[in-house]
Amino acid sequence: MGSLEDRLSRLEAREKAVATETQEDEKLRRQRAIMIMILDEFARLKASGAASGGGPATLAQAVRNVAAVQYQDLGKENYEYIADGWIETLTEWTRLDWLVKAGREGPPHA
Repeated sequence: MGSLEDRLSRLEAREKAVATETQEDEKLRRQRAIMIMILDEFARLKASGAASGGGPATLAQAVRNVAAVQYQDLGKENYEYIADGWIETLTEWTRLDWLVKAGREGPPHA
């Protein structure tokens, strides 16, 4: 009987691990989708000449623009709060973070 209980226990543990992996994959997919929007907006700002002072400032503006569009239904105060969180997160990213989450070696440059 112990062998059956061990097998069930291992199966339950594996099921939890798969569920956790699925959640992490979904989180990474969402992060990449957001990054594509931000990088596209960065490129648009750069191409239009509306880049506000260079790399980090333009990236911050791109984040604000994306948050304003994606979260406009939450109200200005809320989407600004979300944008500030993204900007803070992006400034803390390492080269590895950029590679994994954005598929590039670092932040874009204006």
